[in-house]
Amino acid sequence: MSDEYVNEQEEFDGQDKGDEDVFDKSVKKKIFWRPMDYSIQELYNKNKTGEIDLSPTWQRNYVYDKIKASRLIESVLLDVPLPAIYLAEEADGTMSVIDGQQRLSTFFFFIDDRFPIGPGGWTEFKLSGLKLLELKCKYVDLDKPMQLKIQNTPIHVIKILNESDEDVKFDIFERLNTGSMKLNEDEIRNSVYRGPYIELLDKLADNKTFDKLVRKPNFKTRMLYRGMILRFLALSEKTYINYRPSMKQFCNKELRNNRGLLEEKAKEYQKRFEKCVDLCFSVFGENAFRRFKPGDSTNNNGNWSASRINMALFDIQMCGFVPYEHNQIINRSDTIREAMLDLMCNDLEFIQSVELQTSSTKQMTFRFEKWLNVLKQILADTPPSPRNFPYAIKKQLFDADHTCKLCGNQIMAIEDAEVDHIKPYSQGGTTTLDNAQLTHRYCNRRKSDNQA
Repeated sequence: MSDEYVNEQEEFDGQDKGDEDVFDKSVKKKIFWRPMDYSIQELYNKNKTGEIDLSPTWQRNYVYDKIKASRLIESVLLDVPLPAIYLAEEADGTMSVIDGQQRLSTFFFFIDDRFPIGPGGWTEFKLSGLKLLELKCKYVDLDKPMQLKIQNTPIHVIKILNESDEDVKFDIFERLNTGSMKLNEDEIRNSVYRGPYIELLDKLADNKTFDKLVRKPNFKTRMLYRGMILRFLALSEKTYINYRPSMKQFCNKELRNNRGLLEEKAKEYQKRFEKCVDLCFSVFGENAFRRFKPGDSTNNNGNWSASRINMALFDIQMCGFVPYEHNQIINRSDTIREAMLDLMCNDLEFIQSVELQTSSTKQMTFRFEKWLNVLKQILADTPPSPRNFPYAIKKQLFDADHTCKLCGNQIMAIEDAEVDHIKPYSQGGTTTLDNAQLTHRYCNRRKSDNQA
């Protein structure tokens, strides 16, 4: 696994912990494959005729730099053995690349004398940075024996046949994927489950509001945006009630069952996704899908885990808005946001459900039911509790003075603030501005604990 991908996974918080694949061992599933050798020229021709698909719609974008690409060409010229390429046969007889797309692309780019420099951009492909050969030229400038060497070098290919079972095929692809730039499960999906659904995920991954919320270009490049969107669509379509681990298999099943996604259903999915993304942005802003952790005895100030996406929170925040329209949510957005902060800071069971064994059925069910019930109560036509200060008072106090009235230190973020009754509510204190004081969440909880 590359460091790049490890780092991407580390940026997920609560990401499918306890998630294990579950296979029905009583059902025999088969995979069929065939070994063969093709020359680089034969593979090049098959790509030109469309028999082999290298489109980055199905695979990640090209990631080699020119020196790494040049040294691969040098390896061919030096007769260095090359790893096998894995191809998957599609129903129409074409083949998609499972492992080896970067290598094949390098060969084809060199022959065509073009090198990608960002979306839609190209430059000439001149060899550079070689270790042993003193070459700094393009393919057309090589002498004829070297050109023939590149053309005729055989590449060992493992072809996964179309009749293979797709569940096992996905698992085998993961096992076979041993390249230096290892594919993640979302990149593998884009090869295994090609079709209208994948095209929809590709389209939705360009949503600008979603990009503002996630803010991770490497996630988009490596197709993790698509994986997050697929996860939302699967959970919102089947609901948490029908979820069974693992999350990977749950999402694969959603893709497999809707592989020939009809245009009408695709439009429904797109509308659902765009609505929930917009509402998450309106209610939670840039802190959507992130954990807030309150202060403790060593530091009264709480903080956002701003660099990490918590997928358990992503699930409930996105799916929680599915049944509602904008006009139902927007005028209660402050209350909804405060309720989410309260759960993240004060409800131990909820905190555990987004941090521990997050993909277990038990934890999934608990956090969904907890949050959906909170939303239902907020959006019901019932007045707020008379002991809860409105958000407007908290903002007014925070804007006037950030100081915690219990510890005397600055409150660094409004999300870390709570409004406390100066004269306790239980002793007749009113929920009004003249009886309100601003405190850290931690300080207010410590005060309550000391009074209990």
